[in-house]
Amino acid sequence: MQCHSDIAAEWRSSLHRQSWEDPVFQSAYSVEPLAFCRGCHAPTSNPKKTPTVAAGRNGVDCVTCHVQQGGIVGSGEHAASAAHPVFADARLSTEAACGGCHQFNFPPISKQVVPQAMQNTLAEHEQSRFSDTPCQSCHMPVVETGGASHHRHDFSVLGNAAMIRSAAKVRASLTGANQVEVVVVADGVGHAFPTGDMFRRLEVRAEVRDSGGRTTNTLRPVILARRFADKPRQAAGAGGGFQRVQVGDDRVAPPGFGEPRRVTFAIPGSPSAERVHYQVVYQRMSAPMASAFRVDRALDEIVLAEGDVALAANLPTKKEHP
Repeated sequence: MQCHSDIAAEWRSSLHRQSWEDPVFQSAYSVEPLAFCRGCHAPTSNPKKTPTVAAGRNGVDCVTCHVQQGGIVGSGEHAASAAHPVFADARLSTEAACGGCHQFNFPPISKQVVPQAMQNTLAEHEQSRFSDTPCQSCHMPVVETGGASHHRHDFSVLGNAAMIRSAAKVRASLTGANQVEVVVVADGVGHAFPTGDMFRRLEVRAEVRDSGGRTTNTLRPVILARRFADKPRQAAGAGGGFQRVQVGDDRVAPPGFGEPRRVTFAIPGSPSAERVHYQVVYQRMSAPMASAFRVDRALDEIVLAEGDVALAANLPTKKEHP
């Protein structure tokens, strides 16, 4: 890494480097310690065995992508000026370089009768109006250092709150005397939102406040996420048991694919109700799962947008309008 110290420094701060040591992954892995998991989270070690200390410490490192068949591989952009032979492979600048770990079905051990995507990011990207824009454009933008340029290697996502906030636009309005609608539409993103890990989700919150800003009623939040259920295997030769099946997906659709996500809150009548305060919050997982995985929810949430919607004057009470 002495020859590419700036890139190495970026990588050290990345989730790629932490792919094996990440506490959330380790909590999940302790439940299902599969070779399937080790192949992506410690790819430089033998997936049939517990990763070596070095492989675990490095996670997804330089050699994972840039050493193939005994040679050093690059996209071809700097092959002529490199201090060593570089085998150019243009696919390294496309989504093909990402698909192995970001587009895959449930593992063979789950014996899916009908294959189900565990992560579906590349397929979502193909549906987006940005399908011709490679993943690297957002997640590895070009930067200038020392008079030379390179693609950033911190693979910024979860650690970049500004990037996550830019993924969607949110607007809210009063759509009836006692109804507030929050609309979420994908914007600065090339796939569904959120994507990646199957448990990521958005939580849309609303609470009624009075003229003094005091909360008088907290409404039930709405969750936007992929939903799964365990269903019996019924095909011949499936061996019985259950398989996990996606039964719903109300995340925000990729740009150019599907309609904006609309969440409607019915506001209980109250003479003191003056406005509704709303929030749209990105979450890595649900509260029970965060507790089980010992994740601090306060550190794991990102507020994408929030604001207030004024209610109509003299909002009728339930008693007046049963």
